[in-house]
Amino acid sequence: MNARPFPGRPPRHSRVAATLVEVIMSVLIFSILLGIGYTFLSRTFTSMERQRQSLDTMHESRNFLMLIERDLREMTRLVSLDTIFKDHLFVEENALFYSMELEVPLRKGDGYTTVTYTYEGPTGYQDSPTREKIIYRQEKGGVKKALITKQMNYLKIWGTDGTIFRNRGVNESLADYRTYLGPHYYHPSNPFPNGLNDLAKVRGIEVQLCMHEMFDAAGKPIKDRTFVTRIYSRVLNAKYE
Repeated sequence: MNARPFPGRPPRHSRVAATLVEVIMSVLIFSILLGIGYTFLSRTFTSMERQRQSLDTMHESRNFLMLIERDLREMTRLVSLDTIFKDHLFVEENALFYSMELEVPLRKGDGYTTVTYTYEGPTGYQDSPTREKIIYRQEKGGVKKALITKQMNYLKIWGTDGTIFRNRGVNESLADYRTYLGPHYYHPSNPFPNGLNDLAKVRGIEVQLCMHEMFDAAGKPIKDRTFVTRIYSRVLNAKYE
């Protein structure tokens, strides 16, 4: 006599099939949740890393600008300035910084000393995976301290005659504006009539610092931040008022 299943009770093979479907659905749901969680965490870590990069940029640039502005305001003499000089101010590599030496008063107020800023890194400020671009500051007889150690794009420094420059006119051509600016920027062989070509007559310094603020996953910069400041030495200007 053949055994019959109880009424309302599914056959054994159908119960097994239902259990496999449940397992497959559970694994699928778990995989989806795992993928969503991984994506969320990945984006969170990426955001945190970019925020860290931005904070590093702000910290180093703020510290550098604070020190160089203080030194330039106290400067009594510009001893030397080594940058890339171009006849045209708007050439991309013009004024790339390499070194600068300033004479400043001693903190004790009983004499003068010198402060030297120097750049070390790839030629032409090219980004390099093996060499960082570093700006150092050193007081005479003191320790050489690194102010900018990472994420720098470039640093440019110009010497000026202390003129407060006007903005470019609405209908003024770029060539005419260059002609207006040219005589006021230091160049060892300034081609303009009465152009600034004597280092001793430099009355102001213009600083342009460009930092990489964010990088992509491959380490390539995707966002830069540029800081520009013009500093006029009170001591130097006071001598010629």
